[in-house]
Amino acid sequence: MSVFRRLLAVLGVPAAVFMLITGLAPINAEKQRSREAQNEASVAEAFTPVFRFAVASDIHINADDPTNTERLQKLFETAYRYADGHPAYQLLDAVVLTGDNCDNGSDAEYEILKSVINENIRPETKLIAIMGNHEFHETGHEGFVRHMEQDLDPHIVVKGYHFIGLSPSPSDTWQTPKQINWMSAQLRQAAKDDPNRPIFTMQHGHIWNTVYVSRSWYTQMSVPLHMVYSRYPQVINFSGHSHGPANNPLNIWQNAYTQVGVGTLNYFEMERDIGDSTVPEGARNAAQYLIVEVDENNRVRIMPFNILTDDFMRTPATTDGDRQLVWQIDNVCDKNSFAYTAARKHTDGAPWFEEGDAVSVDEVTAGTVTLSFPQAEDDVCVYGYRITLTNTADAKQKLVKEIYSQYYFEPMPERLSVTVEGLSAGAEYEVTVTPLNVWLDAGEPISCRITAAL
Repeated sequence: MSVFRRLLAVLGVPAAVFMLITGLAPINAEKQRSREAQNEASVAEAFTPVFRFAVASDIHINADDPTNTERLQKLFETAYRYADGHPAYQLLDAVVLTGDNCDNGSDAEYEILKSVINENIRPETKLIAIMGNHEFHETGHEGFVRHMEQDLDPHIVVKGYHFIGLSPSPSDTWQTPKQINWMSAQLRQAAKDDPNRPIFTMQHGHIWNTVYVSRSWYTQMSVPLHMVYSRYPQVINFSGHSHGPANNPLNIWQNAYTQVGVGTLNYFEMERDIGDSTVPEGARNAAQYLIVEVDENNRVRIMPFNILTDDFMRTPATTDGDRQLVWQIDNVCDKNSFAYTAARKHTDGAPWFEEGDAVSVDEVTAGTVTLSFPQAEDDVCVYGYRITLTNTADAKQKLVKEIYSQYYFEPMPERLSVTVEGLSAGAEYEVTVTPLNVWLDAGEPISCRITAAL
C-alpha cells in the first residue's frame, strides 16, 4: 500500500471518494462548453493589471553547473522587461519561489541563489520563498532560514494580496497537522481582510490528483490541505516538485479552488501514463515560469513564459496558429463559473490526422523498423501517439510503443520519428499510429504495412 493510500485510510477517506471531490466525477458537458466559450471571450477582452508577480519552481541551483543560475537570471531579466514595457502597469510586485530552489541545499548553492536574487531584484519587488524536498539534503530548515532570512511558512501581504506558503516538515513533501491548522487560520484571516480578492497559497508538492503529474508527485498531506483549501474558492494554489511542462492544458485545475502547476527551470518529467520513461529525450531543454496578473475586478491572468525562446508560451494546440497561452479566472469567488475543471474531458475532442497524412517507413531490418509521420491536429493539445505493429499471420503477436508528441518543446516538431524493436524476421506487420489527447482519448489512426527483413 502506498504512503498516500495509507494516509487516506488513517483519515477515513476512501480513495474513490477523494477522487470524486478532487474533480473526476462526471460533470455536465453542456455547462462546461458554455464556461469555456465565456472564458475564451473574456480572455480576448482588454485586461488592465493592477498587480503582478512571477512564480517559479524547481530551479535546482547547482554549484557545479551554471545552467540553472543563468536561467534564474533570465527570469528576472524577462519578467522586468515585460513589466517595464507594459502600456498600463510597469511594476513587478513580487517573485515567488515554490521550492527546490537549490539542488542539495548546500551553503554554496544558497550563496549562488542569494547572489542572483540580490543582484537582480528591485526594491519594489518582494521575494517570497518556501522550501522543497531537495533543500533537506544538506542544511535543511536551518540553512533555508539562515540564507533566505524569512519564515519557513510565510504569510506576506503585498499591496493587499495575501501570499501564504508551507515548507515541508519534517522533510520531503510532508506538512505537519500544526502547519495545516496554521494555514486554515491564515486563510480565515485573509478572507476576512477582503473576501473578494484572490488568495495565493503555495507548497512544493501538488495536491494529489489535480494538475498534470500530480498522480505521481504530490504532497503527502494532500487530503487535509485539499479540505482546507476547498473552503475558499478564491484560493489559487501554486506548486511544483513534478517538473511537469507548464503548457500542458492540465497544469491548471479547478474544482472547489484553483490549483496551478508552476513548471520547471530544470528538466521535464511526465505522468506515468505513456511511453517507457517519464523523463523524455531532451528533458533538460526546460526553463519555464509563470507571470500572474490581477486587475481591479479581481480577474486573474496566468501566463507561462519560456526562457529558452525568450517569449510567452504558445498554446500547444496544432490548429490555432501562434496564439499566446493565457489562463484567465474571471470570478475567483464563484466556483460554479470555473472553466478549467475535469469536465474538459467531455468537451475536448480526440485528435485527428488530416486527409492524406501517412506513415513513412524509413528503415526496416530483421529486428527493427523506423517510422516517421506528421503531427496530428488537435484544438487543445496532441499529447502523444500509440504505435502498434500487429503480425498479420498471428493477431495475438503485437508490438506497442508510445511516444510523446513533444508539445512541450517550442516550436513543436512537425514530424516525429520512432524506432520499434522486436520484429520477427520476414514477418508482415500491420502498422497503426494512433494520436492521443491529454485525457488519453484516442483519435482515428493512420496505417501501413511492412515486412521485416530476413
